[in-house]
Amino acid sequence: MTEGVHQRARQVVRSWLESVSGRTVHGRSRHSDFGRKAYELCKGKGLEIGALHNPFDLDAEVVYLDQRKTAELRAHFKKHPRVRRISQIQLVWKGDAYPFIDDNAFDFVVNSHVLEHVCNPGRVIQEWLRIVRPGGIVYMVVPDKNHCFDRRREITSLEHHIQDYEADTKLIELAHYRDYIFNTAGEAEITHEASEEFAQKCFKGQTSVHAHTFTARSLDEFLRALTKRVPFELVLCEQQRSAPLHIHCALRKVEIPEKQE
Repeated sequence: MTEGVHQRARQVVRSWLESVSGRTVHGRSRHSDFGRKAYELCKGKGLEIGALHNPFDLDAEVVYLDQRKTAELRAHFKKHPRVRRISQIQLVWKGDAYPFIDDNAFDFVVNSHVLEHVCNPGRVIQEWLRIVRPGGIVYMVVPDKNHCFDRRREITSLEHHIQDYEADTKLIELAHYRDYIFNTAGEAEITHEASEEFAQKCFKGQTSVHAHTFTARSLDEFLRALTKRVPFELVLCEQQRSAPLHIHCALRKVEIPEKQE
């Protein structure tokens, strides 16, 4: 995408933000254990990434971003019983950086079960924080590996996360694909084959998988280490008691004072 296209895309996002007014979405209920904290923290105008058929229930004006257009998502998930509830997508983008979105454009960014799929969690969080205003919220729900098909995999180490951040890693490593493919095979939710050929194929195509694994403790440790590199306050990092698969995190963007000349 060229800079000229980026500029036109930024204008589209700005126009959309100016035009939306008072739209409330309904999905993951604000009255549920899952949706309550997000409802409390995510106000104003925000971006939800990867909502599919189950957007957060927020008293907010929300732009939806996904890797595919609405029609493509509905075709891909046509057998899902709630396929018609897939949110109308305003922004279609496959990358982890959003050059078409201005700094400080939103009051919040929210997503669920997205962070574990990305190549470089630290850099992605940094990008989400870039596009929210100072004081704005990045709210994310991340799966605990012990409560899903990742249970036999090792926890991604803090050292690995920091190394990826410092190196600005852009590709999911082959080792991650091997770990995912061979150590999730046989789990009830998994249908893929366990073979080196399949691992190589996924690596070449950078197929979306659980590239990284977390527990509540490891995620808290990673986010606290990341505050030394990215300006944010860790507001929340806790496991949902009623459904321990879900780790809820809220990050508040901290404004960096301008240096005095």
